[in-house]
Amino acid sequence: MIPEHARLVQTLSDEGVLPNEWRSAFENVPRHLFVPDQAWLIGNGRTCIDRSADEAGWLAAAYSDEPIITQWDDGSSSSEKPGAAATSSLSMPTIVAIMLRESLISDGMKVLEIGTGSGWNAALLGARLGDDNVYTIEVDSAVAERARDNLAKSGRKVVAAVGDGANGFPEHAPYDRMLATLSVSTVPRAWIEQTKSGGYIVTPWRIPLLNGLLLRLQVNNDGTAAGRFINTAVFMPMRSQRPSTDDVPIELDAPVEETSTDPRDLLNDDHAQFVIGLLVQECYEWTETTDQGTVQRLDDPSSGSWATVTADDTTSGRYEVRQGGPRRLWDEIVSAHEWWQGQGSPVFTRFGVTVDQDGRRLWLDEPGNVVPPAL
Repeated sequence: MIPEHARLVQTLSDEGVLPNEWRSAFENVPRHLFVPDQAWLIGNGRTCIDRSADEAGWLAAAYSDEPIITQWDDGSSSSEKPGAAATSSLSMPTIVAIMLRESLISDGMKVLEIGTGSGWNAALLGARLGDDNVYTIEVDSAVAERARDNLAKSGRKVVAAVGDGANGFPEHAPYDRMLATLSVSTVPRAWIEQTKSGGYIVTPWRIPLLNGLLLRLQVNNDGTAAGRFINTAVFMPMRSQRPSTDDVPIELDAPVEETSTDPRDLLNDDHAQFVIGLLVQECYEWTETTDQGTVQRLDDPSSGSWATVTADDTTSGRYEVRQGGPRRLWDEIVSAHEWWQGQGSPVFTRFGVTVDQDGRRLWLDEPGNVVPPAL
């Protein structure tokens, strides 16, 4: 191993995220083989790393504990400047190690990875389980082709197919484990059907209000799957489940309401925000500075609902609220926060999901303790 590679492996081990059973795979799969000659560091102001201009800097970035963007705008943007939206990346080593650890994989298992990306994760799986036991599928043919090249450079012969990961990879099913390197808000039925009874699906779960959480579901004999949220995980959404980017128009003549609830208490606390994000689906939030002061903005593009709450130190405990659309987003958030406090402010790892033919049910502590659908 080159020194940069050795340092990364040792750091992951020292931090307790890389179990001993995965260490050999990380040692035998160099990450730099999966980094394009030109890419972008997310954690450094989206700075371009260019191998031809600064090979030492490029190599250092390759072995940093940072995610690296490898594609913008589904491949339509290829300049040195970042595009509008990152659409493929090389994941942060820490979260890669955590997801492999939390997949509870044992030697000899057959695994399907949804979202090949650079191919690094598939190579790690192949190094641990043997290439014949690992399958990976990627919706973007150009990304898949680069991944195949990267896998070949690393000496791995994992089967890397092109297709919509929402459909799984039925040709080689069933699988002991299904591992997604993209986020979903709805677990595709095919994933459950193609995972063995007793097997696990591990996937990032998209929460617009605060990025996302990592969910581990165990598949049951009756075709259902259930499991808990086990970690935070920020991943790009599955392309077939991408949220709308349409602007939600604000009704300028919407009536002004008042609330005594400071939105900063709800939306700036990670524990509260994670749980509110689980309960109030498809709600995006950001802060704007206007002539009226600091405003918390809430949007649901799918329904056209919106809310604004003025939140700064000049409002003296009373905050102006405006809401529009079929959903009352601010009211939903306040109700969710009150319910969460009434349950003793549980952390997100106490929540879980059951997925069946009728959809999904969110629960607290046990599958039978279902969270009310309308709070």
